[in-house]
Amino acid sequence: MPDPRLLAIVTALVLLGSGAPCRADFSLDQLKTIEQLVLSRDSLALGRYLASNPRLTQGDDPLARELRSFQNCMSSGRLDCFASQRTVTAAAQPATARSIY
Repeated sequence: MPDPRLLAIVTALVLLGSGAPCRADFSLDQLKTIEQLVLSRDSLALGRYLASNPRLTQGDDPLARELRSFQNCMSSGRLDCFASQRTVTAAAQPATARSIY
């Protein structure tokens, strides 16, 4: 499952853009493309899309911050760019430290 925060932000912006003119710098087509790439978990295609549209990662809105975070993850070579923070933290703990309670 993609990072729930990124999915929620993209979905909210798509819904916002479909009802009234969106005040953000993102077009509805761009938001739909990002949403489709996130849902398909195609990190390579999303990375290329962001590289060809650098304006999407500029600014201080929640989506731009998440997209920058994704780019940083990609550039560091991590393979868990779509993993939620909870999944990454749980996977990092040794099996003996986990508890069933």
